[in-house]
Amino acid sequence: MKKRRILTSYLDLPVRFKILLWFIPLLLITVAITGWYSYYTAKNQVLEKINRAQLEYTNQISNQLDYITTDAVDFTNYLFLLSSVQQFLNPITEDDSISRRKQINEIVSSLLVNQRDFQSLVLYGFNEEVPPLAINQTGVTSAMPFSAFQQTEHYKRAIEQAGNPSWTLLMNDAPLFEGDNRTKIILTRVIKNSYTLKDLGIVVIGVNEETLRRKYTNGLSNNAQLFIVHEDNKVITSTDSKWIGAHIADIPYFTEKANNSISVSSNKWMLASSKSENDWNVLLLQPRNELLTELNTIKIWTLLVTALCFFMGVWFSWYVSSVITKPLKKLTKSIYQLQKGDFTQQVSFRGKDEVGELGRGYDVMVQQIKRLIDDVFRTQLSRKEAELKTLQAQIHPHFLYNTLDTIFWKAQQKNQRDIADLIYSLSQFFRLSLSDGKEFVTVGHELLLIENYLIIQKNRFTNKFTYEIQANEETKAIPIPKLLIQPLVENAVLHGLEGIEDNGFIYIQIAQEEHFLNIEVVDNGIGIELHKLNRINEYLQETDFESIEVHREQDRPGYALVNIMERLRMKYGQQANMRIESDYGIGTKVRIHIPLKSSKEKGRE
Repeated sequence: MKKRRILTSYLDLPVRFKILLWFIPLLLITVAITGWYSYYTAKNQVLEKINRAQLEYTNQISNQLDYITTDAVDFTNYLFLLSSVQQFLNPITEDDSISRRKQINEIVSSLLVNQRDFQSLVLYGFNEEVPPLAINQTGVTSAMPFSAFQQTEHYKRAIEQAGNPSWTLLMNDAPLFEGDNRTKIILTRVIKNSYTLKDLGIVVIGVNEETLRRKYTNGLSNNAQLFIVHEDNKVITSTDSKWIGAHIADIPYFTEKANNSISVSSNKWMLASSKSENDWNVLLLQPRNELLTELNTIKIWTLLVTALCFFMGVWFSWYVSSVITKPLKKLTKSIYQLQKGDFTQQVSFRGKDEVGELGRGYDVMVQQIKRLIDDVFRTQLSRKEAELKTLQAQIHPHFLYNTLDTIFWKAQQKNQRDIADLIYSLSQFFRLSLSDGKEFVTVGHELLLIENYLIIQKNRFTNKFTYEIQANEETKAIPIPKLLIQPLVENAVLHGLEGIEDNGFIYIQIAQEEHFLNIEVVDNGIGIELHKLNRINEYLQETDFESIEVHREQDRPGYALVNIMERLRMKYGQQANMRIESDYGIGTKVRIHIPLKSSKEKGRE
């Protein structure tokens, strides 16, 4: 409660006093910071000297790592060129393989004696008849079978590199050499035929991680931490062996940034890093406090003219607060008048600073509010007029229905059955077309509309065509946009069958397929010419229907179809589809494919 009272009291203060309340402590802080300037200057100089020393140390290690990795690659290049290795990996006879094995044992053993950084070597041949050749510093040994080695990540990375060297970490829980479960950093590389460049086998060279660690951590202070990190940000050796194989982001000292760079997670540590030629990072961490012990005596700070600076600061802050709050007071008064309903208020601030921008924004806002109020008034007036027109328009359908009913009963009374049926179908057609202003109707409703339309057209074109409609009762209950199928049937009658003499046929099928509703309208009319058909189908696949007016002028049937497709896209999105198939002189088929679930949801709306 006490904190809340303090906050309330602070919020109730005028802006001028708030500025003073913040500005005066800032003055005191500034004087104190000035006193510490000399200390931080000296401290930064010492840190810079230490950073240079650390960087030289990490660069030295990087150079030594480059020497080892380059030496290993040269070693594999030498093996690549040895004819005995080539013949061993691709033997002609079994005796040939045994003799070459002995030669390689002698050569590699003598080389390993001179290369103390490499503790072991394995040669695998892709020829399954060639057993692996394994050698370490003590002589011939045995290694993991090639079939098991093929399942390892080391083999997969070597194959991906396609002859280029691949460095990976071999943990002690997955030993490559039988009886040797020490953690190793291994180089795997595919050996190719020196003439055909066909893959013959894989060479594996192992460097003991413990040997490498002892070599590079001697001379470090007890609290220093050294990490050598692979290009995939996994630790391959460290002063603390528990971090070997860990991802750098899992080590509490470090933070991995979005660009894959590494930084320390706390300012208690100083980090020096360098990168070797094969993208290994050498990271050296040392406690900051240990490195700054030589900063024992540095002149801390001297305060000059503190009182003068303080009083000058108070006067200056008072003046600045007055300049800032004067236009704000003017704005407050204007807002008060705006609340009373005066929408002609303008503050007209000069200047391009934040207060000036605020004033101009306020002036624009007041103008927009006034314009919006005027627009709302005009909109409400237009809405009332539209409601009146709608009410007037409702009179005409009822008048039309009553007139058609009157004609129907008069025809009945005079036994004009054909005319009565035609009048009844026309009345039903109009009634179903309007559908009480509903946007969605059921499939059954649409089919009833189509049937009345076809009865009218059959009276117009006597004995010119027949039709068939197929839809089960479950399908008839599905809601669809009104007047979705009728325009297709109208196209079939007017543009498909009008050009033939007799025996016309229209087939309408509505079927449910999983979560979609399929609609087909087929006729055996004159069809559509290929170039027109392609153009209409292109229009139907467009997602932008801004060019409908152009389509209307170019191709009237195409316009009707594009209009239907536009409605489908607005209702169902990209899941809706319509396609036309036609053979000129044979007939036309129009298919509509809409999502069933969405149509039901629309129907509930």
